[in-house]
This record gives sequence, C-alpha cells and structure tokens, in this order.
Amino acid sequence: MGAFFLKPQDLRRYAKVVSDIIDATQTNGEDLNADYEILRKTIDDGTVADLGTDQLARIKAHFQAGTDKYKDNVTKLEQAPVPVKVLGKHKLLVRAYADYAAACQAMTDSLDAEAGSINTDQFNQAEKDQEAHIAKVSDVTTRIMGLL
Repeated sequence: MGAFFLKPQDLRRYAKVVSDIIDATQTNGEDLNADYEILRKTIDDGTVADLGTDQLARIKAHFQAGTDKYKDNVTKLEQAPVPVKVLGKHKLLVRAYADYAAACQAMTDSLDAEAGSINTDQFNQAEKDQEAHIAKVSDVTTRIMGLL
C-alpha cells in the first residue's frame, strides 16, 4: 500500500527534474544567444578577423561556461529518479541531451581565440547538430510528459 502512495510523488519529482532542466536549457540558450549572433554575423559577413582575440576569448569562455551547464544537466538527467514507465524514453532523452551538449562543445571548440579565428566548417556543423539534437530533446520531453 505504501508503494501506491509513492508513485505519484516519484512521477512529480521526475517531472520537476525534467522541467527544471528544460527551463535551465532555455535560459542558458538565451544567455548565450547574443554572442552566438555576433559569431554568426561575422562568419556570414567574412569579418571574423575583426572580432579580435580579446572578444573571441571572452565569447569562447562564455560558451564554455554555458556548455558546462549543459554537461551538468546531462549528469542531472542521468541521476534523475526515473519512473519505470518512462525508462525507455528517458534513455532517449539522456542520449539526445548528451548529443546536444557535445554539439555545443564542438561549437565552443571551433573558436580559436589565440589565433583570432573560427573553424567555420566545424561551427556550422555544430550549429546543425545542435538544432537536430535539441529538436529531439523537445520531442522526447513532450512524449515523456504525456506519459506522466
């Protein structure tokens, strides 16, 4: 009988973990967006060299801090109390979120502050990968929440 009463609490706790991570992801993305827009514009305009090493170093440090938050979210997801009925979908969510964090790291790694340059092929691929993985995160999250 006790297990019956724990189940709704476990579902709520899990739903809160997932919801908090999605909210944190959105907030982090909004925080990083202005710097992303600067990089996107300089790549599109062919003016990367105009950024200078100081600005590029600042943006890279900001991106790394943001990417580290995403990596922390992967750990939080891995450690979440997962209800059995969403275990399969949860594994898909962890994988998609880890892939998203890896794509964010790839974008960060495309910035070479010392040389004042950007590996634009790597940056552009990371951008495409991020879009694909965050769409998967969103899709799986929606399906999980529908099951809870």
